[in-house]
Amino acid sequence: MEQSKSFQGWSFDDIVFYNRNQQYGAYQLRKEKARNSIIGLLITIGVAGVLIAGSFVDLSFLKSKPKEEVVETTVTLAEPPPLKDETPPPPPPPPPPPVRPTVKFLEMVAKKDEEVRKEDEPVKVTEIKDQTISTETHEGKDDAPAVVEAPVIESKPIVEDKIFTVVEQMPQYPGGEAAMMAFIRDHINYPDMERENDIQGRVVVGFVVQEDGSLTDISVKKGVSSGLDREAVRVVKMLPKFNPGKQQGKAVKVSFVLPIMFKLASQ
Repeated sequence: MEQSKSFQGWSFDDIVFYNRNQQYGAYQLRKEKARNSIIGLLITIGVAGVLIAGSFVDLSFLKSKPKEEVVETTVTLAEPPPLKDETPPPPPPPPPPPVRPTVKFLEMVAKKDEEVRKEDEPVKVTEIKDQTISTETHEGKDDAPAVVEAPVIESKPIVEDKIFTVVEQMPQYPGGEAAMMAFIRDHINYPDMERENDIQGRVVVGFVVQEDGSLTDISVKKGVSSGLDREAVRVVKMLPKFNPGKQQGKAVKVSFVLPIMFKLASQ
């Protein structure tokens, strides 16, 4: 029996590879493991130190600076605004002189002889020379009827072709103003172009009401747009005859103004 061997002082690797091929690579690797681990740790620490130190070092001087290009730009300044004229405004004109009162002359109207009132002839002296002048005072009767002559009203002749703006009885739509507004509201059409562009406003149409109540000389006195103006004139031409205006009981021509409001309903 082989004599027992003392392994005191041997390493674990020596014990494992005892009586075995120690030239095998595994034995050498296990023997050098500690030294290789220390060398690897030192290399890792060295690389990490270099990287950390490099982050604090400014290496921008190693980079090549790009060539700066010089760009010339011509700037044209606008002309300065004109200086404001600080001249004070002229003083207001003096008030007009007071209007002196004038006397209006009576208008002379030519009449026929039979329409002229005869003047009372003055009493002649020869007619009263033989009359006796009374010295007594005679009082009148309280119940005596009063005699008052009716005043004579002289009216100016009406010019046939004159167009009045204000007369005693103005022209009127049959049924009144409310009926006229209802007619316009039922027959008016809002133009498409003005509706799309949100064009609104008041169109003032003027016309002449003839003696028979027909409407003539229809025109726009104050317009808003071509479309709204044409539509307002079209509706006014559709209006039926008015009750004619009258002056001194006679039908006359009267100028009439009618405002028509175009307004879109709120969205």
